[in-house]
Amino acid sequence: MGFPRRVATSACALAVGTAVLIPVLGNESAQAGSGSVNAVAAAAAKPADYPTGIHSKKGKLTCKKKGETAWIWDSAVGATRVSWKARGKKLVSRTWKHKLNDVSTRTVPTWRKSVTWKVTSTWGHRNNLLKAYGYCSTQGWRMGGASDKLIQKKSGTKTCPAGKTVYISSTGIGNIKHRFKPTGGGALRSHNFGSSQDILVTDRATPTELRSVKWRVEAWSIKKTIPDAQTGRVKLACISKY
Repeated sequence: MGFPRRVATSACALAVGTAVLIPVLGNESAQAGSGSVNAVAAAAAKPADYPTGIHSKKGKLTCKKKGETAWIWDSAVGATRVSWKARGKKLVSRTWKHKLNDVSTRTVPTWRKSVTWKVTSTWGHRNNLLKAYGYCSTQGWRMGGASDKLIQKKSGTKTCPAGKTVYISSTGIGNIKHRFKPTGGGALRSHNFGSSQDILVTDRATPTELRSVKWRVEAWSIKKTIPDAQTGRVKLACISKY
């Protein structure tokens, strides 16, 4: 899809005519070189403790099995920009928060069958990206023990104004699953975080890419390890459409 070689130097170079969204960083932008990470957090993180990784990685992925879509896995420190483009569609580019002083992992859904993707470390001009790859899945689950029993769930309907799409986030204990489908009818989509909550950042985030959805957040127990699952805080937000 023709990503720039020095994509970290300019968000505009990545997404001409599109908005770079930062759905989970709050007031702290993670743009490279912006100096936006607050002084307290920066002082608490010791550079000597950072693992040595790479600055960026890219690839192409096509999913052929029924129901599967392309997902992007990345493990990093600080923040990464995850970008993808399906043929004939606009470039999607979002910055995702990671831990500032340790490695954390994200599973990012594209909801597309075939994409060209790129992940770039965006915090502190460092090689803080440890791992990035694309994979095909029906629900994103990738590792750890399978869920056992559904313990708790929350559900509802969310509609955003024109130009916005629904963004689901939650905190919880156990195997957290985000499920949603268009309010007007359509396929059910699932983001299953598996039993990987110990290495994910606290907030479980799912961009739906839809303006209006029926949603459900589920907390499943994990056999022999987490018997008392909880959905925790669930938040539905409207973010700018790419």
